[in-house]
Amino acid sequence: MKQTKPAPQAKAKKKDNDKDTFADYKAEFKKIVWPTRIEVVKKTATVIVTSFIIGVIIFCMDTVFTAGYSAIIGLLG
Repeated sequence: MKQTKPAPQAKAKKKDNDKDTFADYKAEFKKIVWPTRIEVVKKTATVIVTSFIIGVIIFCMDTVFTAGYSAIIGLLG
């Protein structure tokens, strides 16, 4: 099959669209409010502490369930 070349107008229009798109991206990036270093450190610490606490809770629940399961198997077996 023979492929047709895009019309020169279509190429020019695409370049204009690309320029407009990148201009829009640049404008949106200027609207972003980046967090300060202190905010990032506080939020990171919160995530680490929360993850540790949840890990401890899961460990405790696992230990209790394992002990209960072993007790039930011990009574039946």
